[in-house]
Amino acid sequence: MESNVGAIEQDINTTYLGLLRYKWLIIIGTVLSACLSVVVALNQPNTFTAQVFLSPVEKSQSGGISKLAGQFGGLASMAGISLGGSEGSDVEAALEFMQSRGFLQTFITQRKLMPDLLALKSWDQDTKKPIYNRETYDPSINSWTREPLPGKNVIPSAWEGYNKLLSQINTTYLKKKNLIELKVTTVSPELSVNVTNWLIEDVNRFWREKDKKESEEAIEYLKNQALETNVSELRTVFYELIADQTRTKLLSSVGDYHLLKPLSPVVYPEEKSGPSRALICIGITFFGGLLFLILALLLTLRSREKEV
Repeated sequence: MESNVGAIEQDINTTYLGLLRYKWLIIIGTVLSACLSVVVALNQPNTFTAQVFLSPVEKSQSGGISKLAGQFGGLASMAGISLGGSEGSDVEAALEFMQSRGFLQTFITQRKLMPDLLALKSWDQDTKKPIYNRETYDPSINSWTREPLPGKNVIPSAWEGYNKLLSQINTTYLKKKNLIELKVTTVSPELSVNVTNWLIEDVNRFWREKDKKESEEAIEYLKNQALETNVSELRTVFYELIADQTRTKLLSSVGDYHLLKPLSPVVYPEEKSGPSRALICIGITFFGGLLFLILALLLTLRSREKEV
């Protein structure tokens, strides 16, 4: 037993002495990794995050439908009409819609965001102006100058900008507080604020038009059903539903915020939110030093095999 322990200790000492032969390899490798980390960290552009909390807009028309369901629910169900049941969460649907390709690609096109997504390099804090990659886009003449990849055009499509924009948007639904946290992070504080405000505006506009269209279709359907039925109770249900849908249609035209309302205006971010250059330097230096340590260990084991 003691001989085994002694052999292990001797093996460890031999390996340690072998590593000392490559100590300069480890030191130089770690120093080079540290220098590389500084270069990488300094070349990372600052990012700025615009943040806002959104509150779902309360809709009061559900009370009328609930009352009708209590009075005529049984009769309506016999006629194939549903007055209750789950309508699903418009808020959760809106959050998914906000990150969908169909919405964001239209959003990119309408807001003309392609240069900011694919060519924006950084933000000049002194002049308060964006800096573009001139090899990709020339803002002075509003022209694309990039060399496109195979199968792509010089002028990029919204399809190319979707993934970039999606990575800049972060939404969190706080169910207990019934609030939505929306964050947009870009290299330009001005762009972060604009995109945040535009997202709120466009999602509300889409839901307003959606509810208005659905109400108009429901009113037309209910009017036809009211004319066809001979049951006075059902006719009462139809007219109540028509009044409720008419109220929904009128409310959809009132106010700037139809579904999601910001609790406060979006604040212009004056300080950067990232990147953490200290963590970048520490991470690259650590993994670089570890890599050269492993390399030195492999060289030590290889030299020992040759000696045997």
